[in-house]
Amino acid sequence: MEKIKLKKCCFLDRDGVINKNYGHIKHEDELKILNGVPKAIKYLNSKKYIIIIITNQSVVGRGIITTRKLNSIHKYLVTVFKKKGAKINDIFFCPYHPEFGIGKFKKKSKDRKPNNGMLEKAIKKWNIDRTQSFMIGDQKTDYLCARKSRIKFFYKKKINLFKQIMSIKLV
Repeated sequence: MEKIKLKKCCFLDRDGVINKNYGHIKHEDELKILNGVPKAIKYLNSKKYIIIIITNQSVVGRGIITTRKLNSIHKYLVTVFKKKGAKINDIFFCPYHPEFGIGKFKKKSKDRKPNNGMLEKAIKKWNIDRTQSFMIGDQKTDYLCARKSRIKFFYKKKINLFKQIMSIKLV
């Protein structure tokens, strides 16, 4: 039986790590990419890292935008990076919120960070090697999510992401 080759991955939170976090993003033109992010992702791609975004998006559950609109925003994000030579392999999002969700979206979910459902789904789908992977986030919920999945974690620093990635000892 052939052994499946596990892949190394950089998991990234979206708001505050990839783009400026200034409230609920409702349209593509509100997505302001932070300095150094495309360069960081392109560098990680060159080091054979898969790039997966793991993001809570209660903006859907609160009824502010539809899942279709969020998917459109994410498609735009992927396209912007692709034009800069940087590849995002996948995006996992959780639309639920236990307090502010509306209708079917008002519930506790194992996917919503600090829970690690999205990470575990990504690890399974992409055959991720936990020991060679890491996550960057800007919130304690990101840290707790990574810890539950035994993934190395780094808080997003106030420097640009490329400089931060260069300071991490990559495998």
